[in-house]
Amino acid sequence: MADEGRGALSAYRAVAGIGAAPEDFMKMALDATQAFLLQAEGSIAAADRPAKARALGSAGKLIEFLLGLSGSEPGRLSECLAPVYRFVLAAILRGNAVDDAEAVAAGRVVIEQLGTAWRRAFPDAAPAHGEGSG
Repeated sequence: MADEGRGALSAYRAVAGIGAAPEDFMKMALDATQAFLLQAEGSIAAADRPAKARALGSAGKLIEFLLGLSGSEPGRLSECLAPVYRFVLAAILRGNAVDDAEAVAAGRVVIEQLGTAWRRAFPDAAPAHGEGSG
């Protein structure tokens, strides 16, 4: 189990090597998870089980990764995030097993709320003066 934590921590730290701060990586992971859960909801509504399974599989991998990170450096934040991730993972599993769109939506809402809180704690950097003008 300790090896899993070290692997997750190494992957998390590797993000810095590709130019993303860990806080920004978290935003990307939450955004991607939310997008996959939205895709899954649409796929359940359309009775497209293969697309639902792909979307939930991708969301599940991200949540498992985040859950692994939460255990890699124990502390108050990790203790708070781990149950949230477990809830979302359970929602993903239920959604995939029995096409439960409500469970998937509940997991998505939790991810949206976590993303909002994360962005309050770690706001996006303002563009440098002159950036974005063309």
